[in-house]
Amino acid sequence: MSDDATPTARTPRAEVRRRLLVAGAQVFAEQGVHEARLDEVAARAGFSKGAVYSNFSSKQDLVVEVMQRATNVVLGSLQELVRADIATVQIADVVRQAFGRHDQSTQFALLSEFRAYATRHPEFMPEFVRQRKVLQDGVRELVHLWFGAHPEIDPGMPLDDLATALIATNVGLVFDAPALADTDPGDVVAALVEAVVRPS
Repeated sequence: MSDDATPTARTPRAEVRRRLLVAGAQVFAEQGVHEARLDEVAARAGFSKGAVYSNFSSKQDLVVEVMQRATNVVLGSLQELVRADIATVQIADVVRQAFGRHDQSTQFALLSEFRAYATRHPEFMPEFVRQRKVLQDGVRELVHLWFGAHPEIDPGMPLDDLATALIATNVGLVFDAPALADTDPGDVVAALVEAVVRPS
């Protein structure tokens, strides 16, 4: 790729942004948001630093967009897989499949960096909260969608609480992953789903 200040005309702008966002996620996860340099993000994407500034107004703007993309990827995967017509005996396997689509360690490294960045930069906290609520609301909608289509199933708790518990269980398991070397978060969350999916 050229060392010019902007990407070559051969690369569509949407593709430039996509590659910069992917590279940003990698660099932020590996080096942390504070330590990450924009020229490293650009180089990882195959462009010069000018490509970053021609697509994002600042480092914080890039952080926001990387976090938004990460949220969309996770929620989009769940929305694609979890449907109202999934049979009771299949729902746990669907959960495992959803977890298997993404590197949980990378996702958590990103989440940890974004949370730390929001703590150190209060002006960023509302965006962090907004995007976490997008994910939480999306999971709640899917929980309500599936249980609404299966009135024969009594989860034994309010559905909003179940959605919160599923998210918190996943985050906690990935956080403790170094101390739980033989534990697959997807298997544990799937087991939790199986425990509450019992005919009433």
